[in-house]
Amino acid sequence: MLRNREFVGIIVKLLILQLIFAVVGYFMVDMFMDKLNRKIVDRDLALFGSLIGDNPELRENIVPYITKGIDEKHRELGEKTLKEYGYHIEMNKEYQPILKGSTLNMQIVLFFSILLYVVPLGFVIILEYKKLYGNVQKVSSAAEKVVEGDFSIYLDEEGEGDFNILNHQFNQMVNRLENSLTILKKDKIFLKNMISDISHQLKTPLSSMIVLNDILIEDTHMDREVQMDFLVRTRGQLERMEWLIINLLKVARIEAEAIEFKREYVLLKDVLDIALKTLSTQLEDKRVSLQGNLQTYFYGDVDWTAEALINIIKNSTEHGGDKIDIILEDTPLFSTISIRDNGEGIAKEHMPHIFERFYKINSEVKPESIGIGLNLTKLIVESQGGTIHVNSDKGKGTEFIITFLKDKGNLTKL
Repeated sequence: MLRNREFVGIIVKLLILQLIFAVVGYFMVDMFMDKLNRKIVDRDLALFGSLIGDNPELRENIVPYITKGIDEKHRELGEKTLKEYGYHIEMNKEYQPILKGSTLNMQIVLFFSILLYVVPLGFVIILEYKKLYGNVQKVSSAAEKVVEGDFSIYLDEEGEGDFNILNHQFNQMVNRLENSLTILKKDKIFLKNMISDISHQLKTPLSSMIVLNDILIEDTHMDREVQMDFLVRTRGQLERMEWLIINLLKVARIEAEAIEFKREYVLLKDVLDIALKTLSTQLEDKRVSLQGNLQTYFYGDVDWTAEALINIIKNSTEHGGDKIDIILEDTPLFSTISIRDNGEGIAKEHMPHIFERFYKINSEVKPESIGIGLNLTKLIVESQGGTIHVNSDKGKGTEFIITFLKDKGNLTKL
């Protein structure tokens, strides 16, 4: 409790107040005792003067009783005699001649002494209560502002004590609430954009399929070859929709951080082999060369990285050219894979946008491109701490460069 400034402040104030009360009380009691002492001395002097005035010979016998002490035998005799006149040990102090008038004065003194202590004590309690209540009110007011959406509020948390701890925890709570609301807003915007993108991209193939299906239904005498052509075109639209939905779901899962990428020690060539095997049909008429350090490794997820490479290599196969060069490079810090083709290339005005979702280049080779593969690739690479860069000249081909930073912890183990 001593770490609380409020508690320490109250204790210090009470101790100071108690000390003041003790000092004032001491001097008041001392003054009362001085006054009482003078009255006793006055009475003894009067009594002594009266006795030796009538009986001078008793002087030497009486002086010791007044200046030294009391003889018990004579005290009992005196008590027995004076009791007949109502003067004894147990008589009410109000009848004591010496104290007559002093009792009331003493009570007044005690009353004001207590008042002198109680009034400041009351002020101390009120001030400390207002201080404590002020701290509580400050937190309450800050909480109301947070409820109203103001997250700029900050409570002083310097020093020690329970209120400083409370202020620190309140500030943490505000930060977490703000972060949570920010994430919720981002999720809401993301969901809205994703729904808009899906509906926009599905609209064209669905419209095409509806038209084809209506023609098939209405024309019952359609030629068999034309009918088969319509069915093949419908299947193509269905495959396009399936590919689009699957990849949009992948993008959504990555952007929503719903995927936990594995961190494994993997040879890039093994990942590349998966991609090349998947695209073996598309690569039948292409010249693919593999160069560089085939022992290049990285720390990442095999399946998702293979997905990224598939999208890039597929992009190279679809945009012209008959040659694809793949270069693997390894340094103590980085692992790099470059995929270069001799296709149609990309114009400079399109370069800043090629990784944007649904951004389509007016390509003569692949006019029906949707523009989601490269966006997915960028998400996969960057989610694993990597970077992707592209170099291209119109009519001279394109090069994609993927770089992964090696994990220092795992490097140490090796």
